[in-house]
Amino acid sequence: MIRNNKESTFTIEPLSPSQSFEKGTKQMKGHDYKEIIFLFSGEGSLKIDDEVIKLYPNTLFFIKKNQAFRILEGIDLNGYSIKYKNEFIPSSGLTYKSTFYSKLNGYISDLKFIKFKKKGIENLKTHFNILLQEYEEPEGAFTSKAILQHLFIALILKIERKAREIVIDTTKGKMDSHNRKLYTDFLNLLEDHFMVNHNMEFYAEKLGLSRRKLSDLVKEFTGITAKKYLLNRVMLEAKRLLAYSNKSLKEICFDLGFEYPPYFSTLFKEMTGHTPNEYRKIEHQK
Repeated sequence: MIRNNKESTFTIEPLSPSQSFEKGTKQMKGHDYKEIIFLFSGEGSLKIDDEVIKLYPNTLFFIKKNQAFRILEGIDLNGYSIKYKNEFIPSSGLTYKSTFYSKLNGYISDLKFIKFKKKGIENLKTHFNILLQEYEEPEGAFTSKAILQHLFIALILKIERKAREIVIDTTKGKMDSHNRKLYTDFLNLLEDHFMVNHNMEFYAEKLGLSRRKLSDLVKEFTGITAKKYLLNRVMLEAKRLLAYSNKSLKEICFDLGFEYPPYFSTLFKEMTGHTPNEYRKIEHQK
């Protein structure tokens, strides 16, 4: 049995030219995962929220969490679809120094798609093929999930490298390049300190900004305040620890920089809809 529908935080499947391409209902409900569509042949169109985007060969398309999305039409479509949640990205040895999360919210987040030249597409095809092969290993295959996670990290970093080239080239000389650097500095700073410091004054002072300026900066790139962004990051790590570690709720609470477990539990439920224990039980039943 393959892992399909078993690993709720990651799936990869080939696009089939003969499949029905309408995703979900005509009401276009949003979803709680991110999606990467890699199209290497065919044509058609997809709709993201209220925008219709043409499908081009040799192109990666990015659908963000909670965006309403469906493929409207497709002719001889061939490629892959990857659906994933940030929880699938492993912390680097649980040292919390990994920049993988900030990479996922870096230059890639500025783009709706990346079109590759024929010269650079073969390496990408090979990487997707290897990912699919590992995904189709039997569910209990030795270290298969770890291999899958790190193959996916490598793919994301390859895409991020290309996205960075595009964004830097298109924003060269523009006034917002300074804000881009400040935003990236904030992401890296957050990765180093979010486990121990939830005070936004700390981050603002490190960046030489007022708290209001920092909040406006983060909102410019993400649509949410700096404080909400930090709490989202903390909750993501909480989900990882609940799903993938044997630590007690009290230990997780203290690891994440909270002094009072009841407050952490209340905040977790407000942000996820489940208590920490409910979330852990749900994840362990998958």
